[in-house]
Amino acid sequence: MNQKWDNYRSLDPHMKDLKRKLKELNGLKEDTKSIMRSELQLRKKLKAGVQIWLENVERVNGEVQVLDGRIGESSALTRGFHTEDVSKSITEVEELITQHGKFHGSLAVDNPQWIGQVLSTTNLSGDAVKVCVEEIWHCLMDDEVRKIGVWGMGGVGKTSIMKVINNHLLKETGKFDTVIWITVSKEMSISKLQKDIASKIGVEFYGDEDETTRAGILFETLSQKSRFVMILDDLWEKVSLERIGIPESYLNETKLVLTTRSADVCRQVGCRVIKVKPLMEEEAWELFLEKVGCDILNIRGVEPIARSIAKHFFCCFSSDTKSCFPSCNSFHNTSFIIFAMECELR
Repeated sequence: MNQKWDNYRSLDPHMKDLKRKLKELNGLKEDTKSIMRSELQLRKKLKAGVQIWLENVERVNGEVQVLDGRIGESSALTRGFHTEDVSKSITEVEELITQHGKFHGSLAVDNPQWIGQVLSTTNLSGDAVKVCVEEIWHCLMDDEVRKIGVWGMGGVGKTSIMKVINNHLLKETGKFDTVIWITVSKEMSISKLQKDIASKIGVEFYGDEDETTRAGILFETLSQKSRFVMILDDLWEKVSLERIGIPESYLNETKLVLTTRSADVCRQVGCRVIKVKPLMEEEAWELFLEKVGCDILNIRGVEPIARSIAKHFFCCFSSDTKSCFPSCNSFHNTSFIIFAMECELR
């Protein structure tokens, strides 16, 4: 009887002690998360022990909340039965506080080095295209060139060229540590660009940052990467690199490459301008046969028409229209021409 009375009397002091210690523990948790956010910016990963500790803190919080609810629902006669559970929770909270004191140095460790993403490519055709590739590569290797603008009409092959260069950078040179590929598109927004860049370089936004804060986080992270190439593919209008958070420091060995349909965009961003020209007529014909297949020439009278189509499609038409040709090589009559023309007329 005396034990039950002691449990009843000590319950409230024990609960106050538990809540005080739990408040201390949650303060340590918030401090840990704040440090963690900073350390995870450079593609690091949280130490396993820290992750387990955070999970245990969350678990204990949940258990104490449930226990508090049960005590509140208990009658005066049964409240004392929970004293032992409260004591156990106090012990566990104290152990977690002690464990936190053993965290020394960084809370995170380096991830395996991420250098970039290999992209699917197509064969590049035409002497002019090969010259263009060489010119872009030369600029990338030239320490005096920081920003490169690759421009040309839609479907001329800008993205295909840069995909080949992206893969070549990953495989063939030790000049750069990281290659960052970002697809921009016509519906670009600063916020989306910032999120896309952040995901590629291992930065995590938490949802409550404004554009300026995100730019600062990206700037700080990218500035610590001394050798990287960033490729902004399909840029439709001038963007402020400062607003995005892309450093323009001339001290670091960094490169910015953008592809666009506008030479003005290249100049406005301050790029070394490189134009991608359409294929010459004979180059277009060779590419046409590569895509469709030489069997098409077995159809009587089709070659003049096919040459005309090749000239228009591979010298003038959009990349969406060109993409229909690989699916046309199963046609052994002139229906492929009708199909291709319908694609362009839509």
